[in-house]
Amino acid sequence: MNLNSKEIFALKDLLPYQEGSIVNRDIVNGDKVKFVLMSFDAGCALSEHAAPGEALIFALEGQGVIGYEGKEYPIQAGQNFKFDKNGMHSVKAVTPFKMALLLTL
Repeated sequence: MNLNSKEIFALKDLLPYQEGSIVNRDIVNGDKVKFVLMSFDAGCALSEHAAPGEALIFALEGQGVIGYEGKEYPIQAGQNFKFDKNGMHSVKAVTPFKMALLLTL
């Protein structure tokens, strides 16, 4: 994805919501680092899976629940969460929810 230099933008505005779905958009997709934007319609979820590297979640809009290692963590816009490598996690949108994921491999 190409972003224009010399422009102010909001990450949350770079991808839409899609009814009943999750939308992904890669911003950076390298060998050692990935930066992905995701939007979840209310009620949509990613099932539990292992993190392939350390990761940081940046909640951009709405409210969600991070499932991590058997515990649930409510998260909302402006908050962040960290996954350790191989940490078992899931994400569920309580309201329409947008997040950014920074993954180091």
